[in-house]
Parts: sequence; C-alpha cells; structure tokens
Amino acid sequence: MYDSFPTSDSEYLHHLDLAQNYLTGTLPHTLADLPNLRYLDLTGNNFSGDIPESFDAEFVLQSVFSGSDSPELGNLTNLEILWLTECNLVGEIPESLSQLKNLKDLDLAVNNLVGKIPSSLTELTSVFQIELYNNSLTGKLPRGLGNLTALRLLDTSMNDLTGPIPDELCRLPLESLNLYENQFEGSLPASIANSPRLYELRLFRNRLTGELPQNLGKNSPLKWLDVSSNKFTGEIPASLCAQGELEELLMIHNSFSGQIPESLSECQSLARVRFGHNQFSGEVPSGFWGLPHVYLVELVNNSFSGPIAKTIASAANLSLLILDNNHFNGSIPEEIGWLENLGHFLEVKINSVDRCPGVDSWKKMNELNLANNQFSGKIPEQIGRLPVLNYLDLSSNRFSGKIPLSLQNLKLNQLNLSNNKLSGEIPPLFAKEMYKSSFLGNPGLCEDIEGLCDGKGEGKGEGYTWLLKSIFILAALVLVIGVVWFYFKYRSFKNARAIDKSKWTLMSFHKLGFSECEILASLDEDNVIGTGSSGKVYRVMLSGGEAVAVKKLWGGAKKE
Repeated sequence: MYDSFPTSDSEYLHHLDLAQNYLTGTLPHTLADLPNLRYLDLTGNNFSGDIPESFDAEFVLQSVFSGSDSPELGNLTNLEILWLTECNLVGEIPESLSQLKNLKDLDLAVNNLVGKIPSSLTELTSVFQIELYNNSLTGKLPRGLGNLTALRLLDTSMNDLTGPIPDELCRLPLESLNLYENQFEGSLPASIANSPRLYELRLFRNRLTGELPQNLGKNSPLKWLDVSSNKFTGEIPASLCAQGELEELLMIHNSFSGQIPESLSECQSLARVRFGHNQFSGEVPSGFWGLPHVYLVELVNNSFSGPIAKTIASAANLSLLILDNNHFNGSIPEEIGWLENLGHFLEVKINSVDRCPGVDSWKKMNELNLANNQFSGKIPEQIGRLPVLNYLDLSSNRFSGKIPLSLQNLKLNQLNLSNNKLSGEIPPLFAKEMYKSSFLGNPGLCEDIEGLCDGKGEGKGEGYTWLLKSIFILAALVLVIGVVWFYFKYRSFKNARAIDKSKWTLMSFHKLGFSECEILASLDEDNVIGTGSSGKVYRVMLSGGEAVAVKKLWGGAKKE
C-alpha cells in the first residue's frame, strides 16, 4: 500500500499489522481509542506530522521526528506485542513503558535510542522477549531483572552497556541471551549453567574475564556458544555438548588453555569450531578431526602438537581448515585429499613433512596455502586441474623440478612459489614482470625476468653473458679464418691456372687475323671438341665471328 493510514473505531480490534507498507500522512486520532488492541506493528512506513494528543504512547511513533515523552500510555495498556524495529526512534526509552502490563514481546531494535535502560522495564512481568539491540544505550543493566520471571529471550547486543552481567538475570530460565558487542566486565555468573532451556549464549566482544562455568551445557540443550574476543581463561568445559545439540563453538581471541576435551570428539552435531588465538596445547583428539558435520575448523595461533589424524577422512563436510602457527608434526595424511568439499586449506604448517597430499578430489578448493613447510619433490600436476582455485601459496618449501604448465589453466588472483628449489623455464603466462615476486628465491629459474633472484643468481647470469660472448667471438673467428682460407685458396687456383696456360706454345702456319690472347682466353674445357693421342682440339670463336679449331699438343707424357 502507498496511501494514508486507514481510520477505524472498532472496539473489537485485537491485531493491527501495517508494517512495510510505505504509508504516509498523519496518524488518526482514533488510533488511541482501541481498548482491546493487543498487537501493533507500524514499522517500515513514512508517517509525518504531529502525534495526536489523544495518543499517549508517542514514543512508539517517533519515526521521522522527535517529541516530548508522554507520562503514560493510556488506552494501550492491553497491548501484548510491540515491534518498532528500524523506525528511526530517537531519545530515551520512556519510563511510561512500564504501564504496558500485558506486554509479552517488546522490540525496539535498530534505532537511535540513547541513555540507560529504565529500571521501570523490570516491571513488565509478563514480557517473554525483549530486543534492544543495535542502539546507543549506555550504563549498566538495571537492577530488578530477576522480577522478569516470564523472560526467555533477551538481546541488548551492539550498544555501549557496561558493568557486570547480573547474577539475577542468569538465574532466570533463559533460552537465549545475547549481550555481544558491549563493554561488560567481570565473570560470567555460574548460575547461567543451570538454565534448563538455554540454547543460545553470545557474549563476544566484551571485556569478560575468569573461567566459563564448568557445568555449562550439562543442563541445557546448548546449540550456539560464542565468547570470542574477551579475556576468558581456563579450560574448555567438558560438558558443553552433554545434550548433543552443540553446533557452533566460537572461542577465538581469549586466553583459554589446556587441551580439547575428549567429549568434543563425540559431539556429532558440531558444525563450526573456532579456537584460534588462545593458549591451547597438546594433541587434538583423533575423533575431533573426523566430526561428520563440521565445515569449519580453525585452530590457528595455539600450541597444538601431534599429527593430523587419518580420521579426518570422515569429515565429509569440512570446507575450511585453518591450522597455522602450531606445533603439528608428521605427514599430512593422504586421507585429507579425499575431502571433496574442502574449499580453503589455509596456512597449515607441519613439521617434518616431505610430501604434498593428493589433491584430486579438491574440486571446490578456492584457497590453498601450504607455505612454510618442508614439502619436497615436484609440484603436483593435479593442482592445475582444480577448477575454482584462485589463491595458491606454496612458498618456503623444498619443491623442485619444473613448474607444471597446467598452472596456466588456473584463474589465480594470487600465486606464490617463492623460496623453493624450482628450475627450468617459467610457464609463458607467468614469465612477466608482474609475476616476478611469485618466483623469488628459486635460482634455477633465473633466466628471463631481471632481478628474479635478488642477487643470488648474479654469478649465474654473468656466466650466461660470458658464454654468449664467447660463442659470438668464436663464430667471428671461424668466419675470419674461413674468409682468409678461401682467399688464399682462390689465389692458389688462379696462379696454378696462369702457370698452366703459360706452358702452351702457339704455332701459326698461316697469316693470322687474331691475337694470341684471343686464342688463349678460349682454351677451357667447355670448348673442347676432340681429344687425340697428341693433344686436345678446341673450338674458338674469333672476334670477327669466324670459328677456328685450335689443337693443343701434349708436352711429354699425356696428362689427364
């Protein structure tokens, strides 16, 4: 709808939902005359004008303007559900909100509300859900939250709230508690572990300290736990997955220590695990590697040791594996190459590794980072057949041999093969200045790109230059010798012919009309017309056009 707000005087109206309709105009005065209204949702509209004086709950409708608080909510005391998400509400939450005694669901999220959460809010004893996230609320959580005995879901995340998490709040039978991205301090009350229906607990990006309650998860169907980016210490509670429901366990950027409990290796429901940037140590339980539904395992920046177990073959859904900066050892198991869904194998650093795992099944591999290991042998040709790979880092290993031409088939955004023992020609696609940094530290590749070896291959480059110069000089010398030899050979031939001709005797028996030189110039093998026992007969054409026969007599023995 793109029209004005409809009017109504129905005293029996219980449910009114006009959200996301782009309604315009002013609010009708009769809206406040709906004594049995239980549900009101006006989110996502474009109301304007003044709030009618008869409508006492003016804080509800501060969509595009602000006004003074009304001291009471008048005829809306029977309202049960109030959703005002993303309504551009400004100012403070009014104390008069406490008059909505029948309110069960309050949603004021994603607005511009400021100030403290009013203590009068604790008088809403019927409220089941309160959502105040993504505002600019400050101060501590109000005292008296323990009075909200019907409260099951509380979300005050993404504000600037401070102070400790109240124990009286954690004693409520909460199902979902979201307090993330605030400035809460102190420890997490142990009473939270006694909530029988708690399935969601998100406390990340606060300043919380101390240890997690050791029986957390023992009494509740915990599914999502995120305590990342705090200052927690101690070990992971062994009971987190006691109910077999845990799906997400996020604990990055804390100071947790100890080992991963064996109980987590039996948590078949786990899908997302992030333990990075803590002080964990010891071997990862064998069963933990092979959890069947897990798709993300991040253990980066800890002190884990031992091998990656062959049971990882059972992690059929694993798509992101991030293990950098630990103390793992042994070989990467061949079974890791069977994981068809593996898309990111990032920064795994394993001590005492000598071979690269098979990659034939990694058809979804997008990022492959095996840098800073001890892999040796040739780079697997199969890497060039990974259809969606766009990031490849094999730097600082001991790979040798030629770079596979198949790598040219990849559409790479980043390639790093530096600091290995590669040799031979760089594939044509990569033999460009823009790829120079990808091949640094491989002296055997120093041939076409200037500065490729950072000075380590200067001697070899100079050797190539000297060799080329030597070949050129030798070729020039051979050419000169050949020319000189040909010159002297030619002179020797001419002199021999001249001597041969000088031995001839011309005998004329008639008056001659020609010269001796004219006859001698035609005495060659092409003009021979006969050969006898006493000599050869030549046919000579004279300058006057007359042809004569000239006989050359043998001198002494016949010579062929």
